[in-house]
Amino acid sequence: MTPLFETMQGATPILIHIPHAGRLIPAGFDRTRLADPDAFDRACELTRDRHADTLGMEAAQSLDATIMLNHASRMWCDPERYPDDREEMNRAGMGAIPIRDIDGHPLYQPGQSPGMRERGRRFRLLYTPWHRLLDAQCELMLDTFGQCTLLDIHTYPKTPHPYEPHSDEPRPQAIIGHNGDPAGRALASRLASLLLGRGLTIGINTAYKGSMTPDTIHDTRLASIMVETRWDTAADPDARRMITDAIRRLMEARI
Repeated sequence: MTPLFETMQGATPILIHIPHAGRLIPAGFDRTRLADPDAFDRACELTRDRHADTLGMEAAQSLDATIMLNHASRMWCDPERYPDDREEMNRAGMGAIPIRDIDGHPLYQPGQSPGMRERGRRFRLLYTPWHRLLDAQCELMLDTFGQCTLLDIHTYPKTPHPYEPHSDEPRPQAIIGHNGDPAGRALASRLASLLLGRGLTIGINTAYKGSMTPDTIHDTRLASIMVETRWDTAADPDARRMITDAIRRLMEARI
């Protein structure tokens, strides 16, 4: 049986974080509660980060990095959403436990949306262990190497989904996100320069912003950047090779 998520351990202080490439719906999910099963399946496919797992694996192999790979669909549980009012996607019904599809229609029949007990179960199965693992991996790298770099890997469509909050912003071939800290800002700028040198169109904190970091770790030795690649670019083996080579050069200079 496919696990909800897995880790592949590397030997460098680099953690490749891939939360949205999965399409697995865990056993026991009751589809009869769905308002429109076809719309649910469509949302699962269209919100999946296509080719992110391939891109992340190729980058990890070149860097001997550790990978965290989520196999579960983000329409069942999204481990990269805040679980509280900090999450802007709650307004679109696309928070940690989505209740609307990509067009804003209810995913579930009236009165059938996940309640507190079911939300808690999904958190226990995926969200909480995912974040505990993220914390543990980053702490291990900090303790072992004195530094940790988190690469948050995503992909996105050329045309924005209706629910996206920054749909009017540019959607180049790749977007690099950072959280405004000096280390993240410097890494994002350097990676953008490397990718521009390979002929790709690049944005920094445009349609997609920021990068994943553990809530429990506040350590300047931990740096995080998000690497968002447009679907058509991520599907191209030559473009993926250019991106992974740029990431490799960026990380070699850092470690």
